[in-house]
Order: sequence, then structure tokens, then C-alpha cells
Amino acid sequence: MPAASAFSYLGIAKEATFGTPVASTAFIPVTGVTPKDNLTLLEDKGMRGSMTDVYDEIAGPISAELDWDGDAIPDTIGWALAGVLGEVATTGASAPYSHAMTVLNSGTGQPSSYTINDFYSAGNRQYPGAKLSELGFKFSADGLLTYSAKAVTLGSATAAAPPPSWTAIPPLAAWIGAVQIGGVASTLVMDGEVTIKRTVTVINTVDGTQAPLTLWSGPVSVDGKFTLIMESDAQLTNYLTTVKPALDFDFSQGAGSAAVELKLHMSKVAYSAADITRGKDYIELPVTFKALANTTDVGTSAGYGPIKATLKNAVASGVYV
Repeated sequence: MPAASAFSYLGIAKEATFGTPVASTAFIPVTGVTPKDNLTLLEDKGMRGSMTDVYDEIAGPISAELDWDGDAIPDTIGWALAGVLGEVATTGASAPYSHAMTVLNSGTGQPSSYTINDFYSAGNRQYPGAKLSELGFKFSADGLLTYSAKAVTLGSATAAAPPPSWTAIPPLAAWIGAVQIGGVASTLVMDGEVTIKRTVTVINTVDGTQAPLTLWSGPVSVDGKFTLIMESDAQLTNYLTTVKPALDFDFSQGAGSAAVELKLHMSKVAYSAADITRGKDYIELPVTFKALANTTDVGTSAGYGPIKATLKNAVASGVYV
């Protein structure tokens, strides 16, 4: 019989040691999951007096990738944010805790690795050593705040399916968001995207094991775009005169211990395009931007960073990293 896709779920947990699997401590509601094991096949093409070319394929190194999509929920999204940025500073003695997430610039600069469990109804596969390579947010005024995440991992293995438990916090409707450009509130932004990227390099060595020695996270970059109703030349002028404003997308709801928030703050963005468009009955201005490294959007590891993400939720310190 076929296995139902709707039974699928994703579990995640921080690893104490890179690549050593751990039991899932949180479960992430997802709208899609794409796993891919990358086995390198080494062709035996040694000529053997015959009119053919490939005689065998030998197993080479193996690693994996795992991509997933979902609605941004202010507690479970913390795993992807911490995983791609690396540093988390948590304040508060009780809920709501505030988690400031920034680029880790101390030690090796490497973010935590995670073990991810992908239950797909017909079975469960465990992906250890997961390092986040991309996290992209999207929003539009008539929809939810959504995201997509990409991770590079060690090769997968079958494992017992962990029993899931789910967050009670609902996704965030985009209309609740507050936007600031250059420190000034704007009510004209209709949609937007912010994408955080960093390369993750698979490092294979001759060490008697098929798995990589490690997965190495490179520098962080941030870019995005937004569309606003064009009532003035203010943002077009920012583009033409290379003004580099601060940019904030802030989504919050609830009160007291139930208050939650996801805020993306970029102290310095450079516009790379701002094109007047007339595709609707009113003028729009789509703007593309790149967040620039600065000494404000950083944590205790100092240095430079392009973005500071702040989460408020009931998750205590030490969970994400």
C-alpha cells in the first residue's frame, strides 16, 4: 500500500559533538521536505579488450542535503536562524525570553550542528551533522510569513521514528508586521523577502571512513527585496544617491508570557535596483537590496555582521545552540 505524505514530520536537536546523532528535542511543522543523499560513484573505466567503457562503479564519499519549507512560527524557526547565524544571546528570567541571533565571529566561527529526523510514513531517516546553508523568508500582506531552509548533512541512516510533540504557537500573518526604513515607519510595503546564505563545504579526507571529516560553514551574506506603493521618490532617491538606510521587518503578537516576535534588523542595506512599475492601477516600486556588514548587528563575539534576528518566545536559554 502507498504511504501517506500527510503523516510526514521533521524532528531536530542540537548535537553535543559534530556528527554524533542525538534524539529530537523539537518538531517543526513543515509544508514540504526534500531529502537527498549524495553518494559519489567512482567509475572503473580500465580497458579490458572490449568495446565498452564502464566496468564497475565503486562507492566514494557520501554526504546529504535536506531542504524544507514552512510557515514561520516564532519558536521553531529559531533552529534555522541559530543554525545559519551561529550566535544566540538569550535574556529574560521567564517567558517571553528574547533571543538575539547574530553571526558568530569567535573561535572557529562555526555554528552548531544538528541531527534532523525525517519521518516519511514508510520509514524514518536520520541526518546527523546538519549545517544550515540558507534560510529565506517571504511575506505578502495577504498571506503568512513563510520560510525555506537548506542544510548540508552527513549521509543519512535509518533510525527509530521519534514520537512527535508540537508547538501550540500559530504561524504569523504577514499583515501584523511593522516595517521601518531608515528608522522611519512605513505603511507602504506590500511584500518582501530576506535571504540569509552561507556556503557549507563538504571536506573529505583519506581517513578510512566514507563520511566527510567535517562540514565547514563559510561567511554569511544577506540579500532581499521588497515592493512598496510608490507615493514619493524617497526610496528611488535612496537608490540613486547610494544612501544606505537601516531596514526592519518586525512581526509580533500576543501579550505577557504569551508574547512572541520575529524581528529582522539590518542596520545598513544597499539598494541594487529600484524600478518604477505600472503593472497595476497604481505605481509600485520593487526594490532589491544587500545587507552590508557593520559593527552594530553583532553579538558578544563582536566583529562585523549583516543582520540581527530577534526572537521572543517561551524557549529557554541554551536550547538552540
